[in-house]
Amino acid sequence: MKARLFLIIIIVAAGAVWTVMAGEWSDKGCRTGQGYALVLTKGGPPDDHEGCRQALEGPEFTDAYIG
Repeated sequence: MKARLFLIIIIVAAGAVWTVMAGEWSDKGCRTGQGYALVLTKGGPPDDHEGCRQALEGPEFTDAYIG
């Protein structure tokens, strides 16, 4: 029972951390879904020079972000 509770706590904590990092991508112009994907592909929150810029089909990733 304790192992199951521990696993649930770890999963909830990981989800919270993932959400916070995705929010940092959103603060740099990315859509929410993009933020979650970028956390996985880029390994965490954005660096100072990373973000999203507006394109014809919506925001797109750039490593030359000026915000």
